[in-house]
Amino acid sequence: MKSVRDERTVHEIEQDASTALWLTKLRWIAIGGQLLVIGFVWLFLKLTLALPQLLSLVFLTALSNVGLWYFAKRALRQLETDDAGVAGFPQRGDLGGILLFDVAILTGLLFYTGGAANPFVLFYVANIAVAGVVLSKYWAIGISFASVMGCLFLLLTSHRLEVFDGSAFASEATWGVTKTAFFIAFATCSGVLTYFVSQLALEVRLRDRRLAIAEKEKERAQRLEALATLAAGAGHELASPLSTIAVIAGEMSRTLDKQDIPERVKRDVGLIREELNRCKDILHRMKSGAGEAAAERLHPVSLGDILDETIAAMREPNRVDVHIDRAVEDFKALLPKQALSQALRNLLQNGLDASKHPGHVEVYSTILMPQEGRRTWELIIHDSGSGMSDEVMRRIGEPFFTTKEVGEGMGLGVFLTRNVIQGLGGSLKFAKRQPAGTTCTVQIPLRVETL
Repeated sequence: MKSVRDERTVHEIEQDASTALWLTKLRWIAIGGQLLVIGFVWLFLKLTLALPQLLSLVFLTALSNVGLWYFAKRALRQLETDDAGVAGFPQRGDLGGILLFDVAILTGLLFYTGGAANPFVLFYVANIAVAGVVLSKYWAIGISFASVMGCLFLLLTSHRLEVFDGSAFASEATWGVTKTAFFIAFATCSGVLTYFVSQLALEVRLRDRRLAIAEKEKERAQRLEALATLAAGAGHELASPLSTIAVIAGEMSRTLDKQDIPERVKRDVGLIREELNRCKDILHRMKSGAGEAAAERLHPVSLGDILDETIAAMREPNRVDVHIDRAVEDFKALLPKQALSQALRNLLQNGLDASKHPGHVEVYSTILMPQEGRRTWELIIHDSGSGMSDEVMRRIGEPFFTTKEVGEGMGLGVFLTRNVIQGLGGSLKFAKRQPAGTTCTVQIPLRVETL
């Protein structure tokens, strides 16, 4: 049997089961109200009622409610244990069937108690409202249509109740202007109510979804911020002992050069110094990307200067093709030159690594002018690599996640770059490029120095 997660997400299962439990409570209230009204009319008003039929309909409603409650509870229990048996129930379609059943039961109760002449015919509206809240738009339309058809059925035929004799809405009354106007008004109100309740429920669900996404993004940002702080702290703490080791290794190397020792020992000491330099380079990148350079004071700097500094320090600058207008190149804004250059360099270097030699990376630089008037610097970076899989696209930017070989990267480049760009109020996005390759889009709001 398929797992729950093959059919629907855990959140959807839990949400539908919770909605089903809420509906069972509402239906128990309705069942209690039906029994109370039947008992009051029979015992105190002394009206002749078709008690066997009425009580049978109420019993069927109660029986269906027990079944709905059982399946909803079972769904929640099996969801906690990750059991596959819950797959497929309860769903919106199941709840729609329950509400259609309620419309049929209400029609039966009204049929045996005077039909459309019974004021409780207005309870069709309650079913329509509930359907609009808990079901999809199409199910809500179906419930509304069924209610209108039930009302029409009661206007045409019903079990006679003497208290409603002479009513213009009784089934035995002549079909005239009054009946026609009532039916048209009922159908129109049902349609309007369905539309507005469905739209309102849809807006609420969309808002809840947006809030949930925003909450996840906030939680992710907090985790990344904590990791950035940890990286900066680790860089500071490790810098001092590594510097001491570097000094000692240098002294040892100079001393060994004067001694007659095996060449293997000298190579080992040289290797120690190389690895120390590599560690220092890694710590420098961790500290600069994790906040040290991001805290760099803002100075007026042209966008062209930032790109020049970015490319100048790269290993293969000749493989980077920059497309930028002169007006954009000369535009000056308040930006942290060192931090931003290092961040952009990480992206360009990743593009070069993905493109392989002799592939090129193309950079397009423009300035966007949003409606609110604040300029935004947009950089679009195209590489000529093979592109990223869906899994890599989903995880890119996670700390210590990398597709490079061991020793070629720490998996912090995109993470630290995003940290710098978001610290400037910007955004960083990746997308697949057709027919192959990856497109990276950087947008940074520009602050212009004012007198």
